[in-house]
Amino acid sequence: MTFKELINSVNFEDVAPHIVRMYPDMKDSLGWFNLHFDLLRLTKPQYHRGSNADVCHITMKDWEDGTGLHLDAHPMEGDYWEHSLTKEIILAPDVKATKEEIAACCMWHTTFYGFIELEIEDRLHIGEEFNQLVSIPDSKYYRKEAERYFYEIRKNGGIIPSIRELPKTKKKELMKKSIVIIWYIWDEKHKSNRAKRKGLLRKAFLEKYYERMRNISENIVSFIPDLSRKGNYITMKHLCRLFCSNLFATIHIQSYADENTDGATYLRNLFSKYNMLPAMDHVLVYIQRGNGKNEMQDDCVLRPEETDLLETIRKRVCRKGNHATSDFIIGEKPELGRQTFVNIIGYNADKPITCEINDK
Repeated sequence: MTFKELINSVNFEDVAPHIVRMYPDMKDSLGWFNLHFDLLRLTKPQYHRGSNADVCHITMKDWEDGTGLHLDAHPMEGDYWEHSLTKEIILAPDVKATKEEIAACCMWHTTFYGFIELEIEDRLHIGEEFNQLVSIPDSKYYRKEAERYFYEIRKNGGIIPSIRELPKTKKKELMKKSIVIIWYIWDEKHKSNRAKRKGLLRKAFLEKYYERMRNISENIVSFIPDLSRKGNYITMKHLCRLFCSNLFATIHIQSYADENTDGATYLRNLFSKYNMLPAMDHVLVYIQRGNGKNEMQDDCVLRPEETDLLETIRKRVCRKGNHATSDFIIGEKPELGRQTFVNIIGYNADKPITCEINDK
């Protein structure tokens, strides 16, 4: 059978225990495996010329450290998912495994670079950062990217805080990260040259500063098209307060619901079942609807399913209980069809971004 036929012949609830047993370090990632499983279910198999293989061999292989035999699927990782689904699954004679075990093994390989497309992009970016650890840091790339977003933010009435205006705790954190980078490239000559050391440290600090500002700015700019929609109460002034948050984390997730399940309901069920979201003081959720909802409106009133989703996210993210806030922005993305996309921003701050502040 093909990998697509294998995925369609099993249920994730039956595959999950084998993922935990075979790959214990993946026990906290079951929610992402569930998401990946549903993504594969909805993906149409498509052959790609030049892919690594047309078949996948299931064999028993010893771990690199010699700790014992395990199921192996080769080649499966590093290929287009739609092409992997076309691969014929071929079992070696000594393989005695259930369909659920084989599915768990194949999924472990197909998720090597990430569980969904957006996460793959994030992981590749992390790889780029690691490569920079062994060279003198250069803030030009992050600064150029950040300033490109700064222009759009200022054009829409936003204000970009300077380095001095950031919280002291955040500046201290960025300095610690900068020292870690410099530690990789300091040699005895640099250690004895104070001026050179200070220059490298400043470059590293600016790199981390502009990287952070770029990440926050990129999210803010993505919200701009929907800020003017009727009913959206979040303003650019509110969003710019994210720059001064002590901590900032964001997760982008699209639903992969079947034809009988609403996209927002799918995500609510996923977040209710698995611990996939960061613990923060407050949360801002950007909900993009597809065009598969009959009750689509021009304004930004939450549908009942979206209200449930937002409340579930608030309970999962916000650690301040009744003092926590959950704000939302509603947008439309017709190409999503019946699916729902959420950009979840968790942030730590004494006050939520929507609190009233007397601006001078």
